[in-house]
Amino acid sequence: MNLFFRMLIIIFSARKQDAVALVDKRSDRFRVWLHDLGWRDHLPNYRVFSFMELGRFGIWHGSRLALSGRYSLRMIAAQDFIYLKPIRPFQAFTMTTEILSWDEKYFYYQHQFFCGKKLVAIGLVKEINLKSGKAITPLSLLTADSELNGAVIDSSDDKTLHPVVEKWLAMQQAIKDNS
Repeated sequence: MNLFFRMLIIIFSARKQDAVALVDKRSDRFRVWLHDLGWRDHLPNYRVFSFMELGRFGIWHGSRLALSGRYSLRMIAAQDFIYLKPIRPFQAFTMTTEILSWDEKYFYYQHQFFCGKKLVAIGLVKEINLKSGKAITPLSLLTADSELNGAVIDSSDDKTLHPVVEKWLAMQQAIKDNS
């Protein structure tokens, strides 16, 4: 239930502000409450992924594309998370969310978690947008975003992936090849 209220806060705050470009970095501030904890005395991974979803939710609602009808579903294809330091009970943290790259099918996001100015965790997400069961290209959504918000994007077909995304995809392929 708590995440539902956090989601509503993000939607209302995104809608209250002027529209922002989809590719703009988003920053959200949260605090770890007792109901966020699992069996350990820090923010557990299942809750971290929920916070990451809230950040991506905020990006899409902030750009006004969430309710534009250009896509009907965002679906996670892969996600990864690295803990650097634990986030303790009652500790405040800031999570930044940004689209690092995109290709012909997926958006690639990076989430960074900070306690104060110290980086404590990093998450990566590979996500696809669907409409009527068919993939919507990221470039078409970025073009729609530029029409709605005046964002300037590099629409060249030879867009290179961010080096972190390239290495992450190589690791995913290595795991698939080993199966």
